[in-house]
Amino acid sequence: MKCPLCGSEFDPDCKSNKKSACASCPMRGSCELLRCPNCGYEIPKESKIVNFFFSIIKFLRSGKNAKS
Repeated sequence: MKCPLCGSEFDPDCKSNKKSACASCPMRGSCELLRCPNCGYEIPKESKIVNFFFSIIKFLRSGKNAKS
C-alpha cells in the first residue's frame, strides 16, 4: 500500500506496523484504520467489495480497448 500523504510504500498486513500503531490507542485495532509507519497518517482499509467492482471495471475497459 502507498501512503497518500508521504508516498511511502508499506505492507498493510504487517503485524509489527499494526502493533506499534495501536499500542496507545483505546480501540486497539478495531477501528479499521491503517497507519503509515513512516509519517503516522491514518488511512481507511480498502474495502474488498469496492476492489472487486474496480477489478470488474478494469476488465471491461481492457476488453473494449482490445477491440479497437
